[in-house]
Amino acid sequence: MIIDNTNTIKGVITAPIDYNDNSTSGSPITLAANTWTDIPNDGLGAFTNLTYLPDGVTSLLDVSTGYLDLSELELGDSVIIRNDFVVTPNQNRANLNFRYELGAGLGVYNLDYFVGRLDSGAGRQYRYNLYTHLIYLGDDNTRNNPIKLQLNLSKNGSFVNNGSAIQILKR
Repeated sequence: MIIDNTNTIKGVITAPIDYNDNSTSGSPITLAANTWTDIPNDGLGAFTNLTYLPDGVTSLLDVSTGYLDLSELELGDSVIIRNDFVVTPNQNRANLNFRYELGAGLGVYNLDYFVGRLDSGAGRQYRYNLYTHLIYLGDDNTRNNPIKLQLNLSKNGSFVNNGSAIQILKR
């Protein structure tokens, strides 16, 4: 840990903040083929843990939408995010994509991730929870606007969101 001449803590890695979703556990969300769908997160899941929010940060998630809200962080900070969701395709050999939609207005941009091809059968649950993504706050367009988490399946299906664990890296 480094403390600069303004008594600001720099170079700190926080413990994970875990937002578990309860809204989709009993009612999976429908995925229409080739359509980007927002991933909700109400933060009311049994394993939600907000104990380790750093000083000055009250939340990293808008629980009414499931969008990330990183506006309480500083430019130059980064977050590492581990998402946990289960996708069930209605047909075999569906391609699954994930993205973050960041910014606003003419400054909207996407960070895309090809999750994989679901080849083990239709109606089977495919769980994804061991990959992480880094988002750094390089400008106010990224920092001050909601960040949507979205899925796109090439065939009809459904998903359940278990939640997102977020770790902050202070610049």
